[in-house]
Amino acid sequence: MPNGYLLLASSYRIAKSAVPGKTSRTKRNMRLNTEVADALTRQMLTDKRLLGIRDLKASHYVDAALTYGRTADVATLIAQADAFRERWLGEDDPFEDPNHYTITVANNDWLDDMLDELTLAKANGLHGYMINVIIEAYLSELGAPSAT
Repeated sequence: MPNGYLLLASSYRIAKSAVPGKTSRTKRNMRLNTEVADALTRQMLTDKRLLGIRDLKASHYVDAALTYGRTADVATLIAQADAFRERWLGEDDPFEDPNHYTITVANNDWLDDMLDELTLAKANGLHGYMINVIIEAYLSELGAPSAT
């Protein structure tokens, strides 16, 4: 089983075992690229049928992707986020409306830390692109077709 599916299983398990009132998960507002969001939805629908898990949610994939992305080198993430931004430069708003995804507190904290890392690297404005790069790479890990 690819590592990506192990991360998805972990995210799903954490979500299903969450106790109301405990802060193991939190909602975070993110804006996904339209093609990345479409690829995520297609993968989720395929996996629902293949795995027989009818209540898989986009949040499970986003959370698993962030866990996957946390192992990447910051400089590499910045370079890939900048390349992703360049790839979509000039397109008519290639992003969906912001959406709330429920993710683990550890991943939420990591995203906050990444804002600081981007500030230190003078790469402000790449945070959303970085999230899309991570999700795109994670979907590739699952064997999903590229969003491009």
